[in-house]
Amino acid sequence: MAPLPLLAAIAAFFPAVTVPESSFLLAVEHREQVRTMSLTCDPAGGAHPNAGQACQALTGVEGDISLMARDGVVCTLEYDPVTVTANGMWRGELRRFTARFSNPCVMRADTGPVFDF
Repeated sequence: MAPLPLLAAIAAFFPAVTVPESSFLLAVEHREQVRTMSLTCDPAGGAHPNAGQACQALTGVEGDISLMARDGVVCTLEYDPVTVTANGMWRGELRRFTARFSNPCVMRADTGPVFDF
């Protein structure tokens, strides 16, 4: 008996595993603590608590976090630095983002809900 038909029959019982086209590993470093979070889009998911909002914001800038900014947000001049990184894919294209912000308010103003976890 040829092994290929047998393997095909076995494979039919296991669902195909697909990797989302848009997924990121996010990290926020603040006050010597590092928090990480997974985010997937199309459909929105991962461990991110605001995945739907984060994916909607990313869709508006084609997954380029550097293009995000909220108008009209007022933050204090307090120095409480936050460093963020995002590594992943957006609709099949590699995306990397790293930035340092003067405080969490400025971070949220410039990145929307993406790093809000």
